[in-house]
Amino acid sequence: MNILQRPYTSEADLSAILALKQVCATSQNLYDRPTTSDVRRLLTLPTDHAGQTMDEPDRQQTFQGLSPEHRYRALTRRLTRLWEDERGQLMAYALIAQPGSSLTFQVHPRARGQGLEEAILTWGLAQMQALAHARGVPRELWCRCHESEHERRRVLEAAGFRPLFEPDLRLIHALATPVPLVPFPHGYSLKLGVTQAELDAYQELHRVVFDGVSINMEYHESSFYQPELDLVAVEESGQFAAFCQCELKQVTDQQSERLVGEVGLIGTRPDLTRRGLGRALLLTGLRRLQEGGATSVYLETSELNVLAQRLFTSVGFVQISTWQWYAK
Repeated sequence: MNILQRPYTSEADLSAILALKQVCATSQNLYDRPTTSDVRRLLTLPTDHAGQTMDEPDRQQTFQGLSPEHRYRALTRRLTRLWEDERGQLMAYALIAQPGSSLTFQVHPRARGQGLEEAILTWGLAQMQALAHARGVPRELWCRCHESEHERRRVLEAAGFRPLFEPDLRLIHALATPVPLVPFPHGYSLKLGVTQAELDAYQELHRVVFDGVSINMEYHESSFYQPELDLVAVEESGQFAAFCQCELKQVTDQQSERLVGEVGLIGTRPDLTRRGLGRALLLTGLRRLQEGGATSVYLETSELNVLAQRLFTSVGFVQISTWQWYAK
């Protein structure tokens, strides 16, 4: 099979990527980032910047005047590659979504095992090396691999990628029946979304929950922020006590595209655990996602986080896959 490689150039390429994503959909990779709606967002730019390619010499000039959100989209387009057969049919795509260093790729079933996977990893490593050189700091290239993806694991390990951390579990909750309305514990109320003035307090809560680790707050300042699904439990004093960040997204299997919910981050201040805050926020999030049109909700958690797994399974989540990051 004669395969040609080229950069992402137009909205027609987006349609081809989404069509291939549908062909490659499985019950395990269906919810992998970037989802169908993520891909649309990442590869869509204002019309006056939509024609940019990887070969333009002056990136700083190219990005001048773009917001951080649109700058990341422009860079993601630069870091997207297509592999087509002699008829122009898309056989594979790869992208490194920005900001970040995670390589996403899919290969058409007809083209698997013929060297495309190795070519994609070679391309991805070259892009990350260029970014590391441009920014003057070492970088790693990450790639997700599900437990059942034996060939992908073989190719990754042959290219020098090694597993990171412990495996993660993906759980799903089918929203077949109405989610019950759950009251919050006495002394706590629900807040939807955070304002610019509240970002510091929100960040402080995350650092307390995650042992000093901060989160990227650019999502909260983006055009796709969904404040009605960013749930915060607030004490009577006004202090943020717990959070549950949810989103509505589109995914596509081999039958159709549908709306689903994601529970991204959830946590409670360590001194306020075992009061029912996490459960109340989680069920409230499920209810709001269902009201927004989601047919199911998914989330991911560490295989070692037994307490979180107990909470999730207690409200109806079931495990559908195990996956792990590989990095080089």
